[in-house]
Amino acid sequence: MKLIIKTFCILIVFNFSTFTKANAVTSNKIIANIDDQIISSFELKNRVKTILFLGGQELNQSNVNKTKNEAMRYLINSKLKKKEINNFKIEIEETQRVRDYLSRLSSQFNTNITGLKKEFNNSGIDFELFLENTKIDFAWQKLIYKIYNNKLIANIDKGEIEKELNLIIKEQKNIIEYKLAEIEILIEKDKDVNELVNEIKNQISVIGFENTAIKFSSSSSALEGGNLGWISEKSLSNKIRVIIKPLKVDSISKAIIQPNSILFLKLLNKRKMNIENINLDEIRQKIIADRQNELLNLFASSHLSKIKNKALIQIK
Repeated sequence: MKLIIKTFCILIVFNFSTFTKANAVTSNKIIANIDDQIISSFELKNRVKTILFLGGQELNQSNVNKTKNEAMRYLINSKLKKKEINNFKIEIEETQRVRDYLSRLSSQFNTNITGLKKEFNNSGIDFELFLENTKIDFAWQKLIYKIYNNKLIANIDKGEIEKELNLIIKEQKNIIEYKLAEIEILIEKDKDVNELVNEIKNQISVIGFENTAIKFSSSSSALEGGNLGWISEKSLSNKIRVIIKPLKVDSISKAIIQPNSILFLKLLNKRKMNIENINLDEIRQKIIADRQNELLNLFASSHLSKIKNKALIQIK
C-alpha cells in the first residue's frame, strides 16, 4: 500500500461539536484520496455516527475518538472495493439481498425500512450514504464469487465429504452443529497484531460481540452482526474445530491468527442432530456450502489486501 500522509490531523481533528445538529452546517473537505476516488469529511462524520447508531452507543467525544479510525479504515476499504467492482463491471444496485438485509436490520429497531430511514434522519445520519456502502458490500460478495468460483470447486473434495457421510451412517453418530458468529479483522501493513487483538477484545467487553462485528469486522457476515448461522462440525476445518469444541455457549474463542486477518468466533448455541431425523443430502449440501463460505472469506480478505497494497492512499 502506497500510503502518503500529508497531515495526520484528519484522524484527530473532529470533536464532538461537529457532530451535533446545532453545528450541522460545516465545511465539507476532501480528507483522503484513494487512487482516483476521494473521502470527504462529511463521509467520515456520517460513518462514525452510523457505527455508533448501529452499535447502540451514545454520540459523545469519547465514543467518537474510539470510532473514527475504524470508520476511516472502513471508508478506505469501501472505496477500494467500489473501484474493483467497477473494473469487473459488476453493477452496484439495490438487490433483493440488500432489501432483505435492510428488513432484518429494521426489525432489530422494531420498525420497517421506512421507519429505519426516519431513525437515521432523526440521528442526523445520511441514510443514502449508508445504503450505498451496503450495496457495495453485497456487490463485493458477488465479485469475489465470480473471481474465485472455479477455485471453490477445485478446493472442495467431494470424495472426502462422502467418506464423512458414510462414516456417520456406519457408526450411527449424532451430528453436532454449532451456531457461530465471527469477527474478522484484516491485518494491515505495519499494524501491531497484539495491539489490534487487544483493541478488539476491549470493544467486545464494552459494546458486545455483535456490535463489535458491525463496527469492526471486514467479513461479509458483519452485515448480520457476525452471525454465521448453524454449521455442522464436519464442515469446519480441523484448526477451527479444535478451537470451537471446548467452548461453552456464549463464550468467545481466543484470537485466531490467519495469514491476512485475525478471527474471533463466538459459540451462540450447540445441538446434536439424530441421524435418523436427518436428510443426508441436505447435510451434504450444507457441508459443501459452509466450506465454500469459509474459502470465500479467505479469498475476500486476500483480494482486498492485494488491491490495498497496490493502491495510492493519500491522507491529508
